Amino acid sequence: MPVWNYSGIRSNGERTRGLIDADSLQSARQKLKKEGILPVSLEPHSREEEVRAPGSPAGRGRLSGRDLATFTRQLSILVGAGVPIVEALGAILDQGGDTAPARVSSQIRDRVKEGRSLSVAMGSLPGIFSPIYLNMVRAGEESGTLEIMLNRLADLLEKQSNTRRKVVGSLFYPVMLLGVGVLMVIFLLIVVMPRITSIFEGLKATLPLPTRILMGSSAWLRSHLLSTGLSVLAGIFLLVRFVQTRRSTLDRWALRLPRIGQLVLATQVARFARTLGVLLSSGTPLQKAMEVSEAVVTSGPVREAVARARGDLASGLSLSRSLRESKVFPLLAVHMIAVGERSGKLEDLLIRLAEGYEQEVDQTIGTLTSLIEPVMILFIGGIVLFMVMSVLLPIFEMSQAVQ
Repeated sequence: MPVWNYSGIRSNGERTRGLIDADSLQSARQKLKKEGILPVSLEPHSREEEVRAPGSPAGRGRLSGRDLATFTRQLSILVGAGVPIVEALGAILDQGGDTAPARVSSQIRDRVKEGRSLSVAMGSLPGIFSPIYLNMVRAGEESGTLEIMLNRLADLLEKQSNTRRKVVGSLFYPVMLLGVGVLMVIFLLIVVMPRITSIFEGLKATLPLPTRILMGSSAWLRSHLLSTGLSVLAGIFLLVRFVQTRRSTLDRWALRLPRIGQLVLATQVARFARTLGVLLSSGTPLQKAMEVSEAVVTSGPVREAVARARGDLASGLSLSRSLRESKVFPLLAVHMIAVGERSGKLEDLLIRLAEGYEQEVDQTIGTLTSLIEPVMILFIGGIVLFMVMSVLLPIFEMSQAVQ
């Protein structure tokens, strides 16, 4: 069924716009009027308007984590209520407006109408749905538990989105504080200090060392402002290139850092355990679940340990023994996996393991944030204090000479 872009006015005078499906232009107008919307413009929705991401080809952009979680939750509710897939996707399309989830719903629904399964239709949209997402939807279709799989997916995505939001929120204030502090110092050195320098230079007296350092820094920055800015940009570019080319080495160094290494390892273990547990609970074979779980691990040493364990499983070695021999996974995690293998409840213990490490990650992030904030305040305050003292010391010396 064709999809139309519309803009119109509701009965209360509010302007609105979005997408609606209808067989013809006249049908679209009638459908909008039934919903209390007076259509102002109606245009066919073209394929060029499908989901995009900045810098990516058309139709290949990822949905944001929050949008994908919302889309999955809505679909699971509708499917659980007994609504057919096509109608459920149409409902998400109608209420979503001109948004990325609505456009994704339109594309998936068109492919389902062509006779494809939901998982195949989702898989035909590259870069939007991850392998774990597609595997769980496929498992739900084959086992008749699509509602349960969508619920678990929604829980997983919401958890990941909440964790990401906590990390960004925790780092926002320290980063903002550092940025404001740096800009303030640059402003003082470039704008304020030249005026003070002209006063001190007229005194023709020996100035204190901090004052000379500050005056020299101000003069150097004003004369090399462009080259300094370019050097900073070049340094950032080289740092990014170094991180990209030496990623495995940096990953190993990161795991050895106090506190930071524990945070990185806990994050990776939680991600691996939750992914593997969710896949196993959905009926995915262990080898396939390990393959997908390996893809979600970003730390080089942890990914190598998971890849080695996947190969050892094919040779008949247990998962816990292989992870123990890697000497990367924490002994607590290895022990819980071993208990799960012996009891036949591996997926349940993996979920519990993930929840435990996720709590540890939250606590560690909170602790580090509480430490970063005062350190940043002391750092910026120290610089400001140095600048103030550099200006006041000559004044104190002059007042003593006059007395």
